[in-house]
Amino acid sequence: MSRPQLHHTLTDLVRALEPEPGTGLHIGEADLAVPLELATATVDGRLVVLGGVPHSRWKAGFLPATSTARIRVLVVQEVDDDG
Repeated sequence: MSRPQLHHTLTDLVRALEPEPGTGLHIGEADLAVPLELATATVDGRLVVLGGVPHSRWKAGFLPATSTARIRVLVVQEVDDDG
């Protein structure tokens, strides 16, 4: 089973927090606890970390081990250098 690169998975998780346009919802902060299956691979001579959600929610001795990623997302207001 092919796994995406970890940074793609984490980016997709954060992007999934964006409310649908027109709903009037605003997310200022979110805490996520997400199970991930992690692995490493060599791509073009470089070490790459792979990670995605588990392919099964069941625990069994022959399935890959999972780690829990704890992610806090905060909205930070960008400050202009001029003021």
